[in-house]
Amino acid sequence: MRRPIRALEALALAGLLTAVTPADARAAGGTFVYSTKQGTERHSLTDPVDGRCYPVGEAAGVTGNETDHDAYLYDTEGCRGAAVYFPSRWYGYETFHSVMFVARCADRTPVVRGRTAFR
Repeated sequence: MRRPIRALEALALAGLLTAVTPADARAAGGTFVYSTKQGTERHSLTDPVDGRCYPVGEAAGVTGNETDHDAYLYDTEGCRGAAVYFPSRWYGYETFHSVMFVARCADRTPVVRGRTAFR
C-alpha cells in the first residue's frame, strides 16, 4: 500500500509544478533569423522564450521571424525604449539591438508580460 501512495504523491507534485510554472517560460516554436555587420553575418535564435530579452548586438539586414510568436525589435540592448512590432512568419529589412518574443491573447492582440512594449 505504501508504494501506490508514493506514486500518487509524485503525480500530485508533478501536476502542481506544471500548474504553477510561469506563463513567461513558454517558448516560441521555430527560429528567428537576423544579420549583423550590415547583413554579412547570419545568426539565429531557436525556440526563444517568451518575455526574455535577447541582446543581438548591432543587427542590420534581412530579418525573419519564423517562430509562432510575435516579436518586438528594440533600438537598445536591454529591450527598453522604442520598439518595432515584428509579427510571426514575417520578413523585413530591420536595424535593432535586442528582441523580445510575446504570446497572443485569444483576440490575437500581443501580450508583453512585465513591461511595456513602447515607451
